[in-house]
Amino acid sequence: MTISSVGVNGSVQNVTDVPVCTHAEAGHLSQEEYERVLAVLETLQGDDWQQPTYCTEWTVRDMVAHLAGSVTGSTSFAEFKRQNVSHPYLKQYANPVDGTNKLQIEDRANKVTSELVAEFRQSGQTAVQNRQKLPWIVRKIHLPMGELGFSSFEYLMDIIYPRDQWMHRYDICAATGKKMIVTPQHDGRIIALVLLDINKKLKKQLHHCTILLELTGPLTAVYQFGNETTPDCTISMDVFDFNLRASGRISMEEVVQRTAVLGDQMIADWFLQNMQVSY
Repeated sequence: MTISSVGVNGSVQNVTDVPVCTHAEAGHLSQEEYERVLAVLETLQGDDWQQPTYCTEWTVRDMVAHLAGSVTGSTSFAEFKRQNVSHPYLKQYANPVDGTNKLQIEDRANKVTSELVAEFRQSGQTAVQNRQKLPWIVRKIHLPMGELGFSSFEYLMDIIYPRDQWMHRYDICAATGKKMIVTPQHDGRIIALVLLDINKKLKKQLHHCTILLELTGPLTAVYQFGNETTPDCTISMDVFDFNLRASGRISMEEVVQRTAVLGDQMIADWFLQNMQVSY
């Protein structure tokens, strides 16, 4: 994979000071991510489609089928319901999302790769527009959403969907050696919203410790969890390794090998062990 980096952000910021994402901002992030994913998909050819990915049960083709299915799921309420509520695999998996993913891939088993890209191109733009047009009262509805817990449509549409696309863009670039374009304004913001979710998940335990997380690589930043002046530990890791671990794509053993720790190793290990959130 080639990485094209535009700018860095090396400032220190407490995670609690990261601004929440507004619905308007989510629309801009979703539009930009849709365009970046589409640009990568349009470069795929030949053996690219059969390459294995960090989602170990999926090839690149499977992943693109999921991406196409996911955006098509936002083109109408009927399709969203079919994919997420009334599909035949609803009770087959502990995590209902796994059933949705299986349906999306099966639905597209007979499509040629150019049809998958075309579907993503067409449905992806419609999905961005439909999510932005959702009425406020609908966005605020909370429903059980598997590993997302009792979450709002707004959180699913505004935060998780563009994050999922961003992570799969990296998956595909890593699998095929394609260029991964990253910028602080877009990619850095998506990653900051991941940090907000980690802080929300671990905030009770973080009352007792302070951690500095130094992200390195094509995007650089230092974030602080906790409020003490002197941190218990500093964790330094590549920005993509951070997302691979936060999304559950690499194991604790793998992330420890890729991470440098200064200070309390036990606290660092606790953080690395428990930092997974929804993607």
